[in-house]
Amino acid sequence: MTPVERLRPDAWVGDFTVPVDHTLALTVGPLSLTVHRSRQEWLIRHQSKGDLYDDQVTLEERQEQRNEPEDRSEQRFVVSGDSSVVQIGVRLPDRGIVSRPMTPLSIPSGEAVRLYLSYPLWVNIGVGEPARSLLEFPSFRLSDTWFGDNTREGVLCYGTRSRCRLNLADHPHLPCRAITPLAIRNRADTTLLLEKVRLPVSVLSLYRDGDGRFWTQDVTLTRQASGGMADLALGNGAPSEAGHAEKIAEPRETPQRNTLVRAFSALF
Repeated sequence: MTPVERLRPDAWVGDFTVPVDHTLALTVGPLSLTVHRSRQEWLIRHQSKGDLYDDQVTLEERQEQRNEPEDRSEQRFVVSGDSSVVQIGVRLPDRGIVSRPMTPLSIPSGEAVRLYLSYPLWVNIGVGEPARSLLEFPSFRLSDTWFGDNTREGVLCYGTRSRCRLNLADHPHLPCRAITPLAIRNRADTTLLLEKVRLPVSVLSLYRDGDGRFWTQDVTLTRQASGGMADLALGNGAPSEAGHAEKIAEPRETPQRNTLVRAFSALF
């Protein structure tokens, strides 16, 4: 396989055959990943240091004999059997995402808005048939942030900045990010100043559309009273924007129905 540019956004996800003494090298936006197979051993190295909004996907397979890791960042996995199949899968993050709009957004009483938020996927690598999971890691490591009223009450999340785009056509579709359509309804008597919003991605499913782009179901947050609490409702299946999409990953946590969550306000 020779390097190829402008592949589908999902060309790097799936099953790949890696013969002994061969390396599979992938570049997916900011993520660089190499998977090398030796006899009874797999060597995996990954790092994310490129442009967060790079949309390039490249794949390359090369033959090379290796007797030891190239550097300490490479992880070694001893695996019995002679299967040459490596499975590269994707999942949603293992914590909630706190998105901070680059420009605060005001939603007056009685108004509603539909936003599109995106965030990095996690990568899962397995080998064999059936696949045994070896490693899971974020395609791009977001910063940690605390979301709560004080230092004792709250939850640890990942933090990101967002343009909170209202028009999907203005939203880039990047190969290692998922998009969540978020509807916010302000039924309180006061204006909602949207400075932070917490998205509970651990209860969402992951979908892939016909163009190889990644989505979750719709999320609706309804604010009934002043403050940061909101009723959480999840859509059934992929959003309408995704067309005939297939589910490729289940939620990390079982979603609860009719849930009241702290979604908008936090001191930290």
